[in-house]
Amino acid sequence: MEDLLHPLKLLLPLFTLAIYLACCGSCLFSYPLQVGLALGALAIMAIPFFPTCTKSLMLLLCFVYCFFLLLARGVTSSAMVFAFPQSRIVKLKGRLQEDSSLSRTGDQFLRLSLERCTTKSGYQGSASGIVPVLVPVEDVLVASSDVQVWGQWDDTGKILYADGIQVLGISRVAIGRRALLETLQRRLEKTIGDVEVRSLASMLLLGQLSSESFLLKDKAISCGCAHTLALSGMHLHFFLLLAGIGCKRLFGPFWGNRFACIIPCVYVLAVGPKPSLLRALGMYVFQLAPFSKRFSLLVPFYLTGFLQVWLFPSSVMSFAFLYSYGAFAMILFGIGLPPIPLLTTALAIIGTGPATLLLTGAWNPAGLLYSVPATLLINLAMLFSLLTFLFGSGVSYPLVLVYRGMDALFTFGTEKPWMLSWRTYVLFVLLLLTTLVAIGYAKRVLQTKRRREYALELCLRFATCNQRVVAERGIGDDQEIWTELSTLETGT
Repeated sequence: MEDLLHPLKLLLPLFTLAIYLACCGSCLFSYPLQVGLALGALAIMAIPFFPTCTKSLMLLLCFVYCFFLLLARGVTSSAMVFAFPQSRIVKLKGRLQEDSSLSRTGDQFLRLSLERCTTKSGYQGSASGIVPVLVPVEDVLVASSDVQVWGQWDDTGKILYADGIQVLGISRVAIGRRALLETLQRRLEKTIGDVEVRSLASMLLLGQLSSESFLLKDKAISCGCAHTLALSGMHLHFFLLLAGIGCKRLFGPFWGNRFACIIPCVYVLAVGPKPSLLRALGMYVFQLAPFSKRFSLLVPFYLTGFLQVWLFPSSVMSFAFLYSYGAFAMILFGIGLPPIPLLTTALAIIGTGPATLLLTGAWNPAGLLYSVPATLLINLAMLFSLLTFLFGSGVSYPLVLVYRGMDALFTFGTEKPWMLSWRTYVLFVLLLLTTLVAIGYAKRVLQTKRRREYALELCLRFATCNQRVVAERGIGDDQEIWTELSTLETGT
């Protein structure tokens, strides 16, 4: 299996490209047979050049094709299909794929998995796929709720602006989650008096947005640090760290790591199955497996991606999935390179830059400078938010100071925006890759030079003394290096 680790690392750029194509709904996923034949032809042409690793090559191509089929399944199941022309449809029925989120207009944004549709004339028919919906309500709608919405399509026909909504049913799990979130939100309202500071704590701990949240979030977007505020693997690792410290003291290192997984699992169930949280949690669980020491971090990454695309196929069309896997894939690609300042952030920007360009039309490399202090402030904000939540408003003053520090940092970044285009992004990527290749080549040349100088040359020094062969008698200064111990006589 070790011979696969290096090729798996080389597949990371291809993995990133595949999830980008899936998020954009590329027509390539409509031709699985042709793609399979192309991969088979590629294998036939490559095998003569790699005769010693034919099995590894076949396994890699099978891996690529299986992941392609899973992505194709997600893209196909997410495409909107209606029994009637879309322009005649005014009412939709379906199930929420994830919790709703507040938009800047004050409406709730839904991702609705379609089941039925109704036309202006009242005719009903089947429907499938995922449709974004904006609903003019204030309350958060929890995932797996059955709802019915009615309204008008936008000019592009991709978003439904709903005039109203009817909740048809909520599962017991969803009711429990909603009650838990409401209880936690009330606790934050009781312990944190400042509305803006409370909005930050709610955003970091619960993933819930309010109208005050956009004051800080817009500044973070302007300076390229929006990813630090959204719930992601960084936030989950904060809870993993706290749980690990406590559980290791109680149960020891081995069982402590396993019991520490309980708290993050409960946290993900409470705040909802967000793609970045599922990726971080899945990788942590796979690293706890008995065979994990034999593999690098790449294997848990790919296994988590496979499992998540299989269980949540519609998530491949969301930008949250794209940001999470695109950034972490490039970070893994940089493992093993010489330590360079800000290398991890630069690689993450390479992975998420195209997504930002697709979403906003520009990208901001200023995050390369602001992400390090912003990440430190975010971790401090989570720590003090948790302490305030547990012990009351008496310990909320440090959280206020951290909020002011974050606001000052993001305000400074907003005043000096670096909003750049596709051309500058390509130039940045080429410059960074050229630098990394040059450093990697220099490192390999240096290792080869050292190996040639020291690997096959043994410098042996024997002190002048009375040495004699074991098999002989007498005294002398004979010096001899024995290479075969079988000739020695043990009867001395």
